[in-house]
Amino acid sequence: MKANTTASKKTDGARQTRRGPHTRKQILDASLHLFSRRGFARTTVRDIAHEAGITDAAIYYHFQSKREVLEALVEERGFVAGLQQLERVSADFPLRETLLWMTRGAINIMDENRDFLRLIIMEGLGGDESALEQYRRLVDLWESALTTVLQRYTDKGELPGNGPQVMARQIIYLILMAFQDTLMGRHVSPKAAPEERRQALAAFVGDAMAHLLPVPAAS
Repeated sequence: MKANTTASKKTDGARQTRRGPHTRKQILDASLHLFSRRGFARTTVRDIAHEAGITDAAIYYHFQSKREVLEALVEERGFVAGLQQLERVSADFPLRETLLWMTRGAINIMDENRDFLRLIIMEGLGGDESALEQYRRLVDLWESALTTVLQRYTDKGELPGNGPQVMARQIIYLILMAFQDTLMGRHVSPKAAPEERRQALAAFVGDAMAHLLPVPAAS
């Protein structure tokens, strides 16, 4: 009877481990590694379980599907929280200064997550619906947040009334294209240190963005 009780306690302990936050992190780490190496569509739940050293059932305890794992990765990488913070930026500083600050923030978080964003972009271009869904979600949130901030400058009379959403989209396209160029090794060496790469990106985007801003009225 005692032996059975001991065995039961061991089983319960193992089950708690499989269900704990440490196991969830194992799943996400294993998923990111496999998705980046094989692609989202070519990675199975069983592959993730094997990589994490757990059972399929342990994954399904935390996530209902592989798509939900991808959604959790987007949350864990800080994109959504960052975009929510972006929406709260005030219009207290000059427009150019605010845009440069937001640009540097966007470039930093994108560059910190290069492998993950490469996965989203490449899988999305390949037609994977889950990757497309996350790409659209992030860019839509980004456009909405940036438009909200630019609207504050419109309310101050520093932007034309029909300008905020158009300018937000132009800025996003500019940053995304410049970032994708670095993913492909153009203009910035693939061997460049992260800080060097980010500074080069911020400098290019800052110069290009100056052409999007309205010319200050002559005093």
